[in-house]
Amino acid sequence: MQKIQIMFESSPWLIVPALVVGVLYALLLYLKGKKLGTVSWGKTTNYVLAGLRFVLVSLLCLLIVGPFIKQIRNTIEEPIVVFAIDNSASVAAVGDSARWVTEVANLQSEIQQQGYQVELQSFSPADALESITFSEQRSDIEGLLSTIETEYEGRNLASVVLVSDGIYNEGISPVYSTYPFRIHAVGVGDTVPKQDLKISNLYYNKIAYQGNKFPLVAEISNTGFSGQSVAVSVNYRGRTVANEQITFKQSRGVTNIEFLLEASEEGMSHYVVEIEALDEEFTEENNVSHAYIEIIEGKESILLIAQSPHPDIKALKLAIEQNKNYEVETAILGLEPWNPAMVANNKFDLVILHQLPGRGLNDAQLSQLVQDANALWYIVGRQSNIPMLNRSNGLIEIISQSNETDEVRPVFNEGFSGFQLENTSRTIVEDYLPLEVPFGKINFKGETTTLLYQQVGNVKTNQPLLVTGEVDDKKQAILMAEGIWKWRLQEYATSENTLAFDALFTKLVQFLSAKEDKRRFKVYPVRNEFEDTEPVVFETEIYNDIYEEVYGQTVNLQLTSEASEQRDYSYATNENNTQYRIGNLPEGVYSYRASVDLNDEQLTSEGEFSVQRLEIETLNLTADHGLLRELAQASGGQFTTVESMRELNAVFQNQESPSKIYTSEAFLPIINLKWLFFLLLLLVAVEWGIRKYMGSY
Repeated sequence: MQKIQIMFESSPWLIVPALVVGVLYALLLYLKGKKLGTVSWGKTTNYVLAGLRFVLVSLLCLLIVGPFIKQIRNTIEEPIVVFAIDNSASVAAVGDSARWVTEVANLQSEIQQQGYQVELQSFSPADALESITFSEQRSDIEGLLSTIETEYEGRNLASVVLVSDGIYNEGISPVYSTYPFRIHAVGVGDTVPKQDLKISNLYYNKIAYQGNKFPLVAEISNTGFSGQSVAVSVNYRGRTVANEQITFKQSRGVTNIEFLLEASEEGMSHYVVEIEALDEEFTEENNVSHAYIEIIEGKESILLIAQSPHPDIKALKLAIEQNKNYEVETAILGLEPWNPAMVANNKFDLVILHQLPGRGLNDAQLSQLVQDANALWYIVGRQSNIPMLNRSNGLIEIISQSNETDEVRPVFNEGFSGFQLENTSRTIVEDYLPLEVPFGKINFKGETTTLLYQQVGNVKTNQPLLVTGEVDDKKQAILMAEGIWKWRLQEYATSENTLAFDALFTKLVQFLSAKEDKRRFKVYPVRNEFEDTEPVVFETEIYNDIYEEVYGQTVNLQLTSEASEQRDYSYATNENNTQYRIGNLPEGVYSYRASVDLNDEQLTSEGEFSVQRLEIETLNLTADHGLLRELAQASGGQFTTVESMRELNAVFQNQESPSKIYTSEAFLPIINLKWLFFLLLLLVAVEWGIRKYMGSY
């Protein structure tokens, strides 16, 4: 329904002058005589021409007044009923979903006949009830209802009919939220627990070290098999590597079995845990579960060698070993002369020299340590031999004066990009107690990046407190002060934790010990683990000889499954998209090999990833109608089972759900109307045509 009003920007009384101007113009031009120019025409023609000119001039004058059209439009929206369908796999696993889908369709038709507008929502997009497939591997009922609340905000939503088994395995319980609409719940599925065995959970570490043994714990749930025994096995690459026999003492309960497995082969390993199937089981789909464990060569080795016993050693060791991938070995020269046999490893990912070089370490021993290390971190202190330090490091030269020191606080360099630290941690670090640094001048030898500057009192200087750099492809760092143990104790005394201290030095160790990847061609998955419902995404980097990233190259990618099945793909990168997606990969561990031809040179990149199947829908098949009943009561709705869902038809008949009227206003200046332009053009054309026909100009 639409209502139109004509309004004016100026006073509507200006219409009168506009009409007067039109009349005067027509009178002066046509009605002062019958003869115009050298051609005469009749009185009727003269009146017609005068009338056309009057209309044209009057309209032009009226446009100056600024008329506009006010449109008032009323839209009627019928009350909406949304059918929220739980299309998860657990619904189809228990009942005859095809039968009750037909019942839901009939109920929808009956509700529509009562004047309601019926719409559909589910865990995945669906245009019609018939197109829904019950295959979703997640059940987030609260998320579904919250989506409806968001999408129908401000609309005439009367009720939501939730058809579900009440089982949710993602998100929070829907009863903990409140919704601004009435929910009628229809319970499907079976509330009687099924006689079944299942692997509820697998507990294991994502990473294990080659040559070590690691635990894998299987949680076995039993319903209805009291006194029976089953075998639980662990299979790796088609062979059984562990096997246990268990006997259930109760008809319902959970039994944990721990397997101790050996990490033999480096790379991504796929272990299959399986329960022996029994004839009375409701389903065997939940008898199998999968574990994906990355076997790595070993922990990164860090040597912390110190001039003498010092609290810094304990503080650093505690911080670094927060990361389970690091193994710290210590050597105290004040207790025993340096000998490589003091430590188990002669090749280190990082060597930390605390107040070294100095007494107890000669040039030859220091050179050997530097050679054996992939990265170096010098911590300067009172016992450091400064001239020897200046010779051994490639970052800075300290010109000190008479062993004098200065007290400084740490200040972060905002331009440091080696790693990021949270703002809260940065604030804590900058409030640490001052430390003593050598007093003197610091000269830089090469390219360096300062992580921490020195602050003397309230003055922030450009002198480094902690500086990093790279010398001969080997990362180095120099901390200009000892006594960082005070920082750790101070933070614990203030906040009862040492998160900022541990984060700062753990990330520094990671930054220094990380081996820089300078390959010109890199193809790698954005994660090591993917679910079978999502695509596997590969990132691609291609560089030329001067390490500038290039695009448009054709990349050949080959995937090989555990069963040696190969899949070949080909793609090209561009500046706006360096990713490639592969969907619908079956579960398992895949190795990949990518290659590209760049300037007549073939470059390759290899790796592994895993695709895991979601199994959570089969872990619980007992419908929870109690949750649905509580949800319906809390919202003022009604609960019913699928067998009696047609009762809702009467509920909607008795439910007061008036239509909603939405009013909108629109203002349209008449001068913007296209047809008005053509009307003015028509008036001019007709007048000119008549004059021309009658012999005028």
